[in-house]
Parts: sequence; structure tokens; C-alpha cells
Amino acid sequence: MAAKPRTFVIGDIHGRANALHEVLALANFRDKTDRLITLGDIVDGGENTREVLDRLVKIKHRIDITGNHDLWALPWFAFSENPDNVGKKPPEPPLWFNQGGFWTARSYDFNPWNVPQSHIDLLRGQIPYYVDSKNRLFVHGGFNPKVPIENQSVETLTWDRSLIKYAKNHPIPGYNLVFIGHTTTQLFLGRLLGHGSEPLKYHNLIMMDCGAGWNGNLCLMNVDNTDEYYLSGIQEPSGMDDQTEEFSWR
Repeated sequence: MAAKPRTFVIGDIHGRANALHEVLALANFRDKTDRLITLGDIVDGGENTREVLDRLVKIKHRIDITGNHDLWALPWFAFSENPDNVGKKPPEPPLWFNQGGFWTARSYDFNPWNVPQSHIDLLRGQIPYYVDSKNRLFVHGGFNPKVPIENQSVETLTWDRSLIKYAKNHPIPGYNLVFIGHTTTQLFLGRLLGHGSEPLKYHNLIMMDCGAGWNGNLCLMNVDNTDEYYLSGIQEPSGMDDQTEEFSWR
């Protein structure tokens, strides 16, 4: 008898390919039958964004939520699609590069023509939020619980952090559960020194960013059994010295 398909949600991956491989293996994730919901910020921070996307595109049933870092990175990813850009230097916005974009570009040798079309399509295919058949909401940042989510901007959905304060004191109306990334649980657990972190729940809000982008963990959770989750080993911040190297591009 075939195993029943499962649905998992994963926090901000931030280019941590080894952590992604680790948690998928711990969960015995099945690429052809299980479903994965990514909460955004797939890119930036870690040094292996290309390997992260290589792994994700192998998963047949996947829903990708838009993160603020993914929005920053998409113009660079898609630069090669415009034939007028041949021979031109790709954009390197300082804000994006200084917030982890350097490592994303580096994973493609600073050359957007090295980005596979499947990677571009993944970022372009992300959606601002998703509500499943059990009325569970998945969004990267947050939203204003007093305004219908369909009336809120992508900027709000990818950047908001006020929802956490609200959920500390009130259940979020309209949804059975709400899963978010964007804000690391390290901030609330007092674990900013590389001692590891885990998901955090306030009423019906579950925070899934456990700090993989810096010095925490990557978390994968079974959405039908939130007590079943898997943590990667503690990550280490990417070194900054290599950012002085000369960028190569074609």
C-alpha cells in the first residue's frame, strides 16, 4: 500500500543547500508524492542558492510563497531573458548585495546567463500567499488582520512584522493556522549567538524562520501535525572577506 502523501512547510532557506538536504532527509521527504510549501526567502545569505533551487525544482508538488529577498533577486535572475542585455553588466543593487545578494550572484559565478530557466520560473511563479483546503494561511511576512488579505499589497505581505505582536495577544481571525517566515524566532527565544532555534507559536500563528540565513537552523514542519518538525544543524554566517574579490561576469 502506497504511503499517504504529506504536506510540509519550510522556513526561510536563504541559500543553505546543506540544511535543505538535511531536513528533507530527516523527514524522509518523497519528491514525487509529498508537497512542500516554501515560505519565501529561498535566496541570499548562504553560499549555495543555485544548489537550493536545483533541489527544489525536483519536487513535483510545490507551492512557493514570495519573500522580500526573492523579489530583490528576481531582476538579476531574469536579466538574461532580455536580448538587449547581451554584453551588458547585470545590476548589482547595493541593498540587495549587502543583504546576501552577493552570495546568490556568486553561486552563479556573478553571471545571470548561468541561471537556468527553471530557476527564473521558480522565482517568477511565487505567489504572495496561499490558503489551503483546511483554511490554513501561508505568507512570508504578515498582514493586517483587520483588512481582507486579498486587499493588501505584496510589500505588506512580504515585509510586515506587526502580525506577531497582534498574535501574542489575540488569535488571528479568519484562519485555523497562519504560517509565516521573515522574522527569526531567535529574536524571541534569546538565541542570537548560534545556540540554535526552533519554531514558535503564538495562538494560531506559527513562526517558521528559525534563523538559517544567519546562525540559526532551518525548519521543516508537517502542517497536519505541527509537533512533527525537523531542524537542520546550526548554520554559520557566510564570510565577508570574499566580497572584496573582483566580480566576473559575461
